[in-house]
Amino acid sequence: MCGIFGCFGNNCDRMVAIENAHKQIHRGPDDFCCLEVTCGFVCFTRLNIMDRTEHGRQPFVFNEFVGMTNGEIYNHKELEQEYGIQTVGKSDCEHIPELFSKIGTELPSKLSGMFGIIIVNNNTGEVFITRDHMGIIPLYWGVDEDDRLYVASEQKCLVDVCCRVEIFPPRMYYYGPPKMGKLRQWYPMNWQPQPYILEKEEEVYDRIYNGLYKAVEKMIPCDSPNGFLLSGGLDSSLVAAFARKILGPDHEIHTFTIGLENAPDFKYAREVADHIGAIHHEFKYTVQEGIDVIPQVIKKIETHDNTTIRASTPQYILAKRIQSWGFKMVMSGEGADEAWGGYLYFHYAPNDEEFHEEMKEKLADLHYYDCLRTNKSMLASSVETRVPFLDPDFLEIAMTIPVRMKHPKFIQYNGRPIEKGVLRKACDRDDLLPSSVLWRQKEQFSDSVGYNWIDGLKEHYNCMGTSETEFNKNIYNKYKYSSTTVKQGKTVACSTPRGATWMPEGTAHDASGRSVAGVHMGQTKDAQQSVTTEI
Repeated sequence: MCGIFGCFGNNCDRMVAIENAHKQIHRGPDDFCCLEVTCGFVCFTRLNIMDRTEHGRQPFVFNEFVGMTNGEIYNHKELEQEYGIQTVGKSDCEHIPELFSKIGTELPSKLSGMFGIIIVNNNTGEVFITRDHMGIIPLYWGVDEDDRLYVASEQKCLVDVCCRVEIFPPRMYYYGPPKMGKLRQWYPMNWQPQPYILEKEEEVYDRIYNGLYKAVEKMIPCDSPNGFLLSGGLDSSLVAAFARKILGPDHEIHTFTIGLENAPDFKYAREVADHIGAIHHEFKYTVQEGIDVIPQVIKKIETHDNTTIRASTPQYILAKRIQSWGFKMVMSGEGADEAWGGYLYFHYAPNDEEFHEEMKEKLADLHYYDCLRTNKSMLASSVETRVPFLDPDFLEIAMTIPVRMKHPKFIQYNGRPIEKGVLRKACDRDDLLPSSVLWRQKEQFSDSVGYNWIDGLKEHYNCMGTSETEFNKNIYNKYKYSSTTVKQGKTVACSTPRGATWMPEGTAHDASGRSVAGVHMGQTKDAQQSVTTEI
């Protein structure tokens, strides 16, 4: 993981490039490089995770192509073999410029991973820019008053030099002269769910189990110790449990949890850590400690969206603790709720078509919210996060199984419909997780760290005589961030505006899962497992 920066056009200033690239030095404090190219300068801030030697130092150069990649490419060995690429070191990104020289703009469609990429053709002065399929890695671009093009991992590098700053959207690429030109899509979100067939149910469960196993397996390799974010909810627990299964009983696994005193997460996270034999680290914070860092959180994550800030704050604090333990990489369960209909409001989806379209829209917008939060709040302390649920191969499984099997009504636990029931049932084997966690109700992160967190925030802003929205926007505007890079709308429990229309009349328009009062059960009570399937 790292930070990438480019300035392209006439009379680019090397020192201006270096000064602005350093504004994201937290993304890669281990090394810095500025390299002159035909049309300007590229700068790289390095976080040593894969190939920590000099051979892993970017930018990488192959003939006329100069390339920088922010992210991780999990299939790099397969691509090197397929295209006959000989690398000097063991970096997962060294092959990128040579591969581009062979296949051009097909490059992103061949990559399995998370990435933001800049490649410069030193012969023509053209630039190639692309971003991964879900926007797991942030990327922005902008122009100054002299039409010079700037590209960076974080917009804080651009706002002091550009008169126009925009998100470089996921699933897209640009190739041409250095300007904010026409974008082309390389990843279509045109998933076609299979029809439900009773006789093929077990086949679906096997696909899910094996697919998640492979997604976790491909993301484990790392030249730094493996760490795991563990909320004690289903998604992060599955990732940690599969990692234990893959690495074997003797491999040292560290898990990390944060919350207020008596947070719901603590109990379940301990159960999982004990079950998989992890070295568990539990950190507590107070409402006041959270409030105190919100201005810094907004500065680092570059949004004024209330929900994202609520969840980013404990994650920002947790990242500092994880970094102090010497970890540079963790894995998490982000993306599962969007791809599996895991939010509590999905209980009210009126039909399969609406359910599927809501998931697609949630995934399409994920770079505004959870991807942004997880990447930036963790890398504020130089910690990379890998997300197996957003692996493209596993995402294909998630979005093409019968939609009917995803609906909470399809599987019941202890007499009530359960969100992500198909995922739970698929993983209910091999003693993977305790049943109390495998069948635990969905809790959004900003709730599960302790219900007093959101309640305390609301009380704090009431006492200030302002609103949470107004306060967050004022801080955001203080840093001159672009008004075009934040997306907002009516929401219930993290729904899109479409999903909010499903809710019963009188439902509060709040991002907290507790707003779905007809479904949310407070802290889940332990009970003996009783699973039924609705045919």
